Amino acid sequence: QLQRSRSEDGSVHGMMSEFGDDNFVVGNWESKEVLSRDGHMRLSSQVFFASIDQRSERVAGASACTSLVAVIADWFQANQNLMPIQSQFDNLIREGSLEWRNLCENKTYRERFPDKHFDLETVLDAKTRPLTVSPSKSFIGFFVPEGADDMGGLDFLNDAMSFDNIWDEISQAAEASSSDNPNLYIVSWNDHFFLLKVERDAYYIIDTLGERFYEGCSQAYILKFDDTTMIHKVSGEKKAQPSPDSSGPLKGSSASSSSGQDSEDDDAEENVLVSKGKESCKEYIKSFLAAIPIRELQGDIKRGTVASTPLHHRLQIEFHYTEAVPAEVAPPPQALAIEAPFEFSWPEPPPAMELALAPAVAVA
Repeated sequence: QLQRSRSEDGSVHGMMSEFGDDNFVVGNWESKEVLSRDGHMRLSSQVFFASIDQRSERVAGASACTSLVAVIADWFQANQNLMPIQSQFDNLIREGSLEWRNLCENKTYRERFPDKHFDLETVLDAKTRPLTVSPSKSFIGFFVPEGADDMGGLDFLNDAMSFDNIWDEISQAAEASSSDNPNLYIVSWNDHFFLLKVERDAYYIIDTLGERFYEGCSQAYILKFDDTTMIHKVSGEKKAQPSPDSSGPLKGSSASSSSGQDSEDDDAEENVLVSKGKESCKEYIKSFLAAIPIRELQGDIKRGTVASTPLHHRLQIEFHYTEAVPAEVAPPPQALAIEAPFEFSWPEPPPAMELALAPAVAVA
């Protein structure tokens, strides 16, 4: 067995064997600064990387995100207060990708999903893992673009739940939850699935596609939002100038920073603090993950461009609350003797009972 080894700040840096005193580190929480794809925001937070992601050649899980979130969610349900070490994270990515490839062999699934990008219901019904979703604790809502009232075709937003409304519900649920039982959501946004783990003192985004973190990233990651996390708005004069569809790590990243980026970091004090603490996760989803797709939608509406994807689909975000499937209640001994082998031995009945079966006794 293995136990977590924690640093002074409580973060998991490695694992310690119960069979010896030697600590061995498999992956690290790293401090990162990342610029949003539109260059408007800068995130400072802690991130834990796998050594691979779903697109790695040795994984071959290009469109496997749905199977991957099911496999990883199942792991978190079984390990409520743990974070995987890097080798475990890598293995979960391999397992999820393998489950996806197995689903791809099913002719019915291939006909329903020619792009092999299965929906969550299909993966759960296939019983990839003993996982279920609670509809009463799940949310479906929409991002609301600025100026939505003046845009045509967005009337459906009037009576719908907004992303901000959903986040309020998630935050309230986190405060009411037990510290030993964090809430775990499978999030669907922009044709991709990732996980959101919600604890009282921290939120975590678990994503198996490195490109979602920054352009050129080829490692799955766990992004932590706690009291050390900050998001700054980069001023127009001081910000770096990435292309509209690019993003990248800044100071503290494993990738090399350009001298231009270094000079921008020197001027960080002139940037405006937008958000600090675990609730920065909300701003990250809005300003880092959703900003460009929403801006593109606004442009399409103004130009009168008709996209192949319906407007509501382009703004829709889903949070599916996951739960482990309860263990099946064992049937009475009579049924066990016929339908399944015993998992343990009953004591021999006394001679007077012979063929009579002892009544079932509930064990506390």
